[in-house]
Amino acid sequence: MSPLQRKRILIGLASAAALSLAAGFVIHGRTSASVEPPAAAATGSVVIEAVDNPGGAARDLALPAGAGAKNPVRVTQAALVRLARDIQVIGTVAPDQDHFAVVGPLVSGRVAKLNAGVGDRLRRGQIIGEIESAEVGEARAALISAKARYAAAETNLRRETDLAERRISSSRERELAQAQWVTDKAGVRAAAERLRAIGLSEADIEAIDHKDLGGRVPVRSPIDGTVIERTITLGQAVERATDAFKIADLSHLWVNLDLYEKDLARVRIGQEVEVRAEAFPGEVFRGRVAYVVPMIDEATRTAKVRLEFENRQGQLSLGQLVTARIVGDGHRGAPEVLAVPRNAVERVEGRPVVFVARDAAAGAFQQRTVELGASGGELVEIRTGLAAGELVAIDGAFLLKSELLR
Repeated sequence: MSPLQRKRILIGLASAAALSLAAGFVIHGRTSASVEPPAAAATGSVVIEAVDNPGGAARDLALPAGAGAKNPVRVTQAALVRLARDIQVIGTVAPDQDHFAVVGPLVSGRVAKLNAGVGDRLRRGQIIGEIESAEVGEARAALISAKARYAAAETNLRRETDLAERRISSSRERELAQAQWVTDKAGVRAAAERLRAIGLSEADIEAIDHKDLGGRVPVRSPIDGTVIERTITLGQAVERATDAFKIADLSHLWVNLDLYEKDLARVRIGQEVEVRAEAFPGEVFRGRVAYVVPMIDEATRTAKVRLEFENRQGQLSLGQLVTARIVGDGHRGAPEVLAVPRNAVERVEGRPVVFVARDAAAGAFQQRTVELGASGGELVEIRTGLAAGELVAIDGAFLLKSELLR
């Protein structure tokens, strides 16, 4: 064999060996990926056992010994109950009309001064503007004149009474003086009431003789609240019927709902309501049903329902859209359904799940995907995924979920 032939044979043998080695790596890799089982994963205090879990419907969990003492998991039984169904509906925040005022001038005139604008917080009796009017001057002059006539009548009555007692004057003269005194006294009262009706305070009326108020009268806030609208400007001519300011106490609010006719039988005055707003995730505003309008709108087949609740922190705004949950009334229950407490349900990868106790004493649970139905009070209906009598975790369900996802 020539040297050239020997060299060609060696190169061919080396190539064959390389191809065989590469094929071995590929075959080995495929075999290990398909047959080696995944090891059990330990996550904190919960051990997730490897199980066949098609579609994520169920997964077994086992608490290690002693974990239950540190983080106890309480269980309760899934049971058939007459679920008082909640009603969820979108509503609109509105001012409480019992804590709301529309304020305007009580005389015709011109806006001489403005002391408050939109957003200002006011106290009851606070001056928010002044109106300059000829009517004020006329009413003031009328009271001064009435007081002068009354003083003269009072002096004349004393004189006639003294003369009648000394038989210098007749009783008839004293009676006429008495009648004039009563008439002039009533005139003073009427003139003072006129000034009171156009907005002057008692102190201003008492000081009318020595304090020149000119032709101005103040406009005062009748309630504690916030100015939510002002429709007048400085120097504007206004009439007695002008609505100049709208003032609302925003710590008391209403939510107006349109409730379908089919749901009205499940609502009563005083029923508990929870209100939530997208602007404040996690916040719950609690109130009650204050009134159900006894009339159905023929076009929408809905009735107006008014809710009352407190807004002490001022978080909600007038006109804001909110979600209201009218908590189911236990006295108006529905047919029996399978239900568990709300805190037994968690969400894993967007799906509602419960943790079913396979052996609660040993700390063995199974994560199970369920289908939720209606909710009522602190209970929620389970349509599929659970059977009556099975034990589910309530206190500690969130812990199981947290450890599972860690």
